[in-house]
Amino acid sequence: MKNFTLLLFCLVLLFSCDKKNDDGKTEKPKPVLIKIGYYPTFHLPAETILNFNEKYLIFYSPVSYNPPPPSKENGEKWSTEEEKEHLEYLNEMPELQPFKITLSENDIDRIQRISGSFTSEDFNDKDLKPAMDGMSTNIIIVYSNGKLVQINPMNAPNEKQRALYGEILDLLIEKNTNKNNAVILQKIKGYH
Repeated sequence: MKNFTLLLFCLVLLFSCDKKNDDGKTEKPKPVLIKIGYYPTFHLPAETILNFNEKYLIFYSPVSYNPPPPSKENGEKWSTEEEKEHLEYLNEMPELQPFKITLSENDIDRIQRISGSFTSEDFNDKDLKPAMDGMSTNIIIVYSNGKLVQINPMNAPNEKQRALYGEILDLLIEKNTNKNNAVILQKIKGYH
C-alpha cells in the first residue's frame, strides 16, 4: 500500500508539473520593440522606436536637416519675395527635434491591442501594387520569443498596418511639446 501511495503521489506531481509547462508554452509572443519609418513624398522622413519593456517611445529623423541657405550661391541678397518664400519653406519644413516619451500601461495596451491582432496576412508585403506617391512606411516588430518581422507596405498599408502606425502617431501628437515637431507630425498624419 505504501508503494501505491508513493506511486500515486509521483503521478499527481508529474501531471501537475506537465500542466504548468503547457501553460507557459501556449502564451502568445508579444511585441517587445516596434520601429516604424515614415517616408512622405514631399516632406522629410521621420522614424519611431517603441520599446515595450522599458516603456518609452522615441521620435527622430533618420537624415540630417539641410535647408536651403538664406542667400544665393554667389552671395547676393534675396529679394523680399524670395526671402518671404524662404521663410515659408522653413515654416513648412522645420527641423525635427528628437524626443523621448515615457509610456503608461494604457499607452502600451493601446498599441498591443492592434499589434496583437495581426495575422500572417498582415505581415505579407509581396503582392503590393503601391501608388507612385504618398507616404511610404517600413515597420519592424521584435517579439518576446526573439522573432523579428519586417513589413514594408511602402505606401499601400492594409487596415491593421495603418491602424498601428496611426496609433503611434496619435501618441506622439498627444505627448509632443515642440512646435516644429507638431508641424512635422501633422504633415505625416496628413498622409494617413
